[in-house]
Amino acid sequence: MRKSRISIVLLVLFVAILGSAGLFAQGSQESVEGIVWPKKADLFVGFSQADLSSTWRTVESDNMKAEADKRGYKIAITNAEGDQEKQISNVESLLAQGCNVMVIVAIDADGIQPALDACREKNVPVIMKARGSNGTAGVDFVTQIMSDFVFEGETAGKWIDAAVTAKGLSSVNIAEIQGIIGGSDVRDRSQGFHNVIDKSSKYKLVSQQSANWSRSEAQELAQNIIQATNGQIDAIYCHNDEMALGVSTALQAAGLVINEDVFLVGVDGMLEAFDAIKSGKLSATVTCSPKYADTVFDAIEDGIDGMDIPPAIAVSDKLVDSTNVDEYYYLGF
Repeated sequence: MRKSRISIVLLVLFVAILGSAGLFAQGSQESVEGIVWPKKADLFVGFSQADLSSTWRTVESDNMKAEADKRGYKIAITNAEGDQEKQISNVESLLAQGCNVMVIVAIDADGIQPALDACREKNVPVIMKARGSNGTAGVDFVTQIMSDFVFEGETAGKWIDAAVTAKGLSSVNIAEIQGIIGGSDVRDRSQGFHNVIDKSSKYKLVSQQSANWSRSEAQELAQNIIQATNGQIDAIYCHNDEMALGVSTALQAAGLVINEDVFLVGVDGMLEAFDAIKSGKLSATVTCSPKYADTVFDAIEDGIDGMDIPPAIAVSDKLVDSTNVDEYYYLGF
């Protein structure tokens, strides 16, 4: 009976989320002053990747290369390996190679500013991808194309809230395991999550720490949380699936049953995460696909054609749990 009750509540929540998805600011943006769009025949895209330490980033880079090849455009890709100074140097190197449109996955929303300044000095259009900048659209970059990370955090928080409510919990020990501090994705996924849990006094945040997007670090951190709480942990929210899978391993090793003793929610939509949901080793995830290079190149072509480009373009995400994992399995990577 309790399992049926939880399923009904979560299904209602899922429908509600679909009807109230967070949206980026809408409207057109005036052209960035001074930038020069190349001709399509001369397009040479520079893609500054933050790192390749996860499956997500590897798929993202491969997708950018495949889309450029498909459309017949030249592209150069660099890997900053998580080093902000190296990323600035990478962007300067791409400019020196003659890249005339820059696509950047920023390591740090503030720290990327010198690279944006370097592009502006050469009148090169910049598109922020997957992570934002704290700069100004229309000044420092043309547009930001990414998921609505606040929505992702809120969606994860609402799923957990519905689950613990259906379970009848009036006091909830909850933990948040974050990605690398400084990225707009980490900031916004945390904000969205707290938009939900901070509204209720029943939530006790027993841990809020970074595991740096790492499965092994998250597993170790979860072991520490379990020990510190004597196993009295009701829900854990992870900023990505890699970390959630590491936490899952730690919970199972401690004899805690996911979806009974503790709820565990991640973000990304990895196929491995979908399989974990099917086998009861993960409660839910919110998709955040790395495969939207087509949207990036559409925006570049719009700019070349003189069309207005919105200052932010949101990538659509889905909540996935046991009620719909088969339906959305195709979204996995």
